[in-house]
Amino acid sequence: MENFFGGLGLQAVLMGGLGILAVGFILKKLFKLAITIAVIIILVYYGLPILQTVLPN
Repeated sequence: MENFFGGLGLQAVLMGGLGILAVGFILKKLFKLAITIAVIIILVYYGLPILQTVLPN
């Protein structure tokens, strides 16, 4: 493993580390967005029929 990093310059190692951090940050944001959208869909799917039965026609 040291030979692999030894062949790279300091700038390449730093750019690789920043790239990994950026990908992790983006995936974390997308995961939160996906959970939020799933919760909204579940609320609409189960909430609308309940509201329609409660509200008078």
